[in-house]
Amino acid sequence: MMKRLMVLSMAIAGLCGLAGTAEAQNCEPKLGHPPLVRKGTMIAAINPTVAPIQYINEDGEIIGLDVDLGNAIAAKLCLKMQFQSTQFATMIPILKEGRIDLINSFMFYTPDRASQVLMIPYGASSAAIVVSKKNTDEIKGLEYFSGKAFATELGTVDYAEAKKVSEELVTAGKPAIDVRTFGTYADVLQALSANQVAGAFIGVEQAAYYKKKGVDFFRVAIGGLIPHAEALAFKDPALADAVAKVMNEMKADGSFDKIFAPYDHCVLPGPYKVTSCPLPPFTCPVRKE
Repeated sequence: MMKRLMVLSMAIAGLCGLAGTAEAQNCEPKLGHPPLVRKGTMIAAINPTVAPIQYINEDGEIIGLDVDLGNAIAAKLCLKMQFQSTQFATMIPILKEGRIDLINSFMFYTPDRASQVLMIPYGASSAAIVVSKKNTDEIKGLEYFSGKAFATELGTVDYAEAKKVSEELVTAGKPAIDVRTFGTYADVLQALSANQVAGAFIGVEQAAYYKKKGVDFFRVAIGGLIPHAEALAFKDPALADAVAKVMNEMKADGSFDKIFAPYDHCVLPGPYKVTSCPLPPFTCPVRKE
């Protein structure tokens, strides 16, 4: 699941039901009703609680990478884009019921999920090991934290990875990692700032986001770890194929990667298409500071 969540704007996310964002270009819509739920508009479910990927700003607007991507795709199809704030657990059911056109919400790709809806993998979320700037050691992996306290967000793939490496260290006769869990990445960073832990896992995109906001007490020791593919999800094959075509055109002209670059987000190589199969192996760029 898309479990790398952040607390930013979560309290007001539920207050935002529908959010219209991009206006259609001055051209003829390339899709009608059907396959669209509503003529001239593409309605996407989104859960805006994961800055900077999808969140609500001070003006109550849903913004972020997923919004930028959705707006660009809609513009290419000469459609208006409408984002519907939705709880993650209800997204696939309302898509299958035909109440929305797609899910554009940081959804992790799995073959099991792709057996329920049509999925187009396009990018990948990855993790970063962060430490205090005062720590200038070369850190090559989680093994460095043997015998040390390490923070992760509760219930995430980050936590599972830290526990797995800790168990491997114990099997090898070395001290375990003292894995400590927190509710959000903001809490994780606060623990690191207070020297409660020696290091932490946060998302690569979140590390870049906080840096841009002036939070500079930490450095990225290594990033691009534990990549998990994300995908758009659809019910209607004609709509999915039309979006995949647009995505491949954007990839070819460079506009696709340009959307992702400011967010330090990993992009899959393409070509983009509907699939339900396990994805070929891929990596995300390894980042260090």
